[in-house]
Amino acid sequence: MKKTLTAGTEIDGYCTKCKLDLNHRIVAMAEGKPARAECLTCHTQHNYYKPKTAAAKTPKVKRVRDPKATPRTTAKTVLGLRLHWEKTIQGRNARDFTPYAIATAFSLGELVNHTKFGEGFVTEITDVRKVTVLFEGGSKLLAQATPS
Repeated sequence: MKKTLTAGTEIDGYCTKCKLDLNHRIVAMAEGKPARAECLTCHTQHNYYKPKTAAAKTPKVKRVRDPKATPRTTAKTVLGLRLHWEKTIQGRNARDFTPYAIATAFSLGELVNHTKFGEGFVTEITDVRKVTVLFEGGSKLLAQATPS
C-alpha cells in the first residue's frame, strides 16, 4: 500500500549536510512531489533529494545490439541481393539444383531447391549444421547434415 505524501510526512531522503540517506520530514510539496525536507538527524532544511541507495538499486538498462542479429535491411541492400540472386540463378537448369533436405550437407555456392522458398544458393556455411541460403525472397538460415 502506497502512502500519500503531504507536508509533515516522514520520508527517506538524501541529506546534503550529513551526506547520507536518512529519515526526513517533508516541509514543502510541489506538483505532488516533495520539494523541501528537514533532516531528522541534523535538523537542517534543504531541497528534497531521493535516497542515493534507491538510485543504485535500479540499474540503468543499456541497450546492446545482438551480434548475431541480422543488420537492418534497406531498399538498396534488398535490390542488391535480388540482383545477385538473379545473376547466380539465371540460365540454370532444374537438374543443377539439389533438392533441400535437412539431412543433406551443402557446400558454399551450391544451388538449392527448397519446397517453400524456391530456388537459391548457399552464401554462407554458418555452422556444421547450419547454412545461409539466398532465395528470391531473401536470405534464410537452414539446417543441414542433421540425421533424421
